[in-house]
Amino acid sequence: MRINMSRIKVLVMVTLIIIISIGIYRKAAFNSKPVIDPEGQLTLHTSEFPKSFNSFVNNSADASAVFNLVYETLLDMDYNTLEYQPLIAESWTISPDKKEFIFKLNPEAKWSDGEPITAADVKFTYDTIMDPKNLTSVLRLFYNRLNPPEIIDDHTVKMTVKTVHFKNFEMVAGFNVLPKHLMEGKDFNKDFNMSLPGGSGPYELTEVKEGRYYVLTRKQNYWADQLPHRYQTYNFGKIRYKVMDRNMAFEAFKKGEFDIYDEIMPKRWVTETDTEHFQKNWIVKQKIYNYAPRGFWGLAMNMRKPLFQDIRVRKALSLLLDRETIINKIYFDMYQPLSSYWPSLYGPNEKRPPALGYDLNQARDLLKEAGYDRLDSSGYLIGRNGKPLELTIIYAIEDYEKDLTIFKENCKEAGVKVNLKRLSWATLIKEMDHYNFDMVRIGWTGTLFPDPEQLWHSKHRAELGGSNLPGFNNEQIDNYIESLPANFDPQSRIQILKQMDQIVAREFPYVLLWEKDFSWLFYKNIFGKPKTVSQKYTLGAIKYWWIDPVKAKKYQEAVEQKKPLPAEPEEIRYDEMVQK
Repeated sequence: MRINMSRIKVLVMVTLIIIISIGIYRKAAFNSKPVIDPEGQLTLHTSEFPKSFNSFVNNSADASAVFNLVYETLLDMDYNTLEYQPLIAESWTISPDKKEFIFKLNPEAKWSDGEPITAADVKFTYDTIMDPKNLTSVLRLFYNRLNPPEIIDDHTVKMTVKTVHFKNFEMVAGFNVLPKHLMEGKDFNKDFNMSLPGGSGPYELTEVKEGRYYVLTRKQNYWADQLPHRYQTYNFGKIRYKVMDRNMAFEAFKKGEFDIYDEIMPKRWVTETDTEHFQKNWIVKQKIYNYAPRGFWGLAMNMRKPLFQDIRVRKALSLLLDRETIINKIYFDMYQPLSSYWPSLYGPNEKRPPALGYDLNQARDLLKEAGYDRLDSSGYLIGRNGKPLELTIIYAIEDYEKDLTIFKENCKEAGVKVNLKRLSWATLIKEMDHYNFDMVRIGWTGTLFPDPEQLWHSKHRAELGGSNLPGFNNEQIDNYIESLPANFDPQSRIQILKQMDQIVAREFPYVLLWEKDFSWLFYKNIFGKPKTVSQKYTLGAIKYWWIDPVKAKKYQEAVEQKKPLPAEPEEIRYDEMVQK
C-alpha cells in the first residue's frame, strides 16, 4: 500500500532512491543505451484489421494494443517485480478493509492538447463504461463491483467497492482514463471506431487506411517521460501495423517489410528457417523462457446440449485425441500434451492432473456404456434414441485443419462422425457468444493473478457473450470460486486453483490439446533491447526495445553485401540472463 507523502524532504529522498534504482537496473539489464528516435519506425504485421480501435467496445488484442498506447492507466506495473508504479496517479492509499482506494493525480499528467487530466475524467470513464447504452458489457461485468467514483477535488478521486475482491485494486489500477472534454456528448459506440481523440499515452493514432494499415506516432515532450521508471521507454518514433495474411506476411518479413514476426508454428520454426536470412543472422530466431503466464488450448464441448451432458461421451472424445502422434507428425515434437487448465501454476516437478493418452478401446467402451451400442450402414454409432453420434467442430485458423483432421479420423474409428467447419473470426465469435456450437477450437490467455469466475462459475453459463463456453456447472467449483474474492494471499489462491484444476480435469469440459513452456520470436537484427529480451512476467518489444543505429547500419551493409552478422543466442532464459 502506498501512502500520499506530502513532505518535500521525503519526496526528494524517495525520488533519489528511485532514480538510483532505475540506473542500477538499466546498467544491469541493457546492453547499450536506449535511444528515442523520432524518425525510427517499427513495422508490425496483423492478420485482421480491427473493427474498432475503441477497445472498450471491441475487446480484441489488436484494439487493446492501440488503445493502451493512446490512453494511460492510473498506475503502471513493473513486470519484473509485479509492483505498482505511479503514472496518472502519483500516489494512492488503500483502506485497511480494502474497500476504499484514494488516488492523487499527478498535476503534470496531460492530454495531447495540453489539458490536465482530472478526477472528472476518471468519473467520466466509469460513467461511460456503466452506461447501458454503450457496448461495454464485458467491462461492466468487472467494474460493476465499484461504486461511482467520488471527486474529492480536481486531482483527488475516491473509489469504493461494493464487495471485497483480490482483483479490485488491480482492476482500478489498470483503469484506462478517457478525456471527458473530447468524448462527452459523442456517440461512444460509433464515433471512436476508426479514430481516437488525443490521449494521455506516449502515442497518438495518426493515420488509418481501413483494411490496410494504421500508424501510431510517438509524442515529443511526453509528460510521463519525466517519471523515472518511464525514462527512455517507448523509443520508436512510429509504429506501423500492416494487415496481411500471416503466410504472406512471413515472406514479406524475410524481405525486410516487417521488423518482427511472432505468428510462428512449429513447421515454420523447423523447416522454414534454413534460408540465407537466418543462416547469416540477418533475422534473429529465439525461444524466450520467462515467467509470462500461459493459458490453455482445447476443444470446448457445449454441455448445454444433451450429447455432451454425459461425462462418458466427453471422456471418450478426450481419449480419441492422439496428442502424441499429432505433436510428432505435425508439430515436430515442440509441444507437450496439456492436462491442466492453469499450467503456469506448476513447477517442473509438481504433480498436475494426469494427461490422457490415446485409447481407442477405452473410448469405445465408454460410448457403449453411454448407450451408443450399434452402428448404422455407414459405420457410425447410433444411440438408444435412434440418433447418430455426430458433432461439428468450428474453428477459425486454417492451420488447425491438419490436427483436427487426424482427430476426425480417430473419432471415425470409434464410430463418431465429426464434421469440420471453418469460420471467419467474426462469425466464430458470434457463434460462441450465442453458444451456437457443438465443439469449438479455442484458447485462453493466462493471467498473472487468475480469477476463474468468468470461465467456470455456473452463474455465467447462460450469459450471452460470456466465457463459460462449455456451460460448466459444478457446485464444488462454485464454492471454491466464491471463497477466492476475499483471499489476498496469492499462495493460498494458487493452492485452491490447483484443487479446482483436479476437479475440472475430471469433468472433461474441454478436449485439452498441447502446450509449450516458452515463446518464440523472429526479428530483424537491428534492435537494442534488454539482455532478458522481455521482462520477467510479460512479453513484448514496444516498451523497452529500440532501433540501435549501429546495428541497423551493420544489418543494411550485411544484406547488401551478402555477409553474415554475429549470431544471437537462440535461447533466452530469464533467470540465467539476469545473473550475467
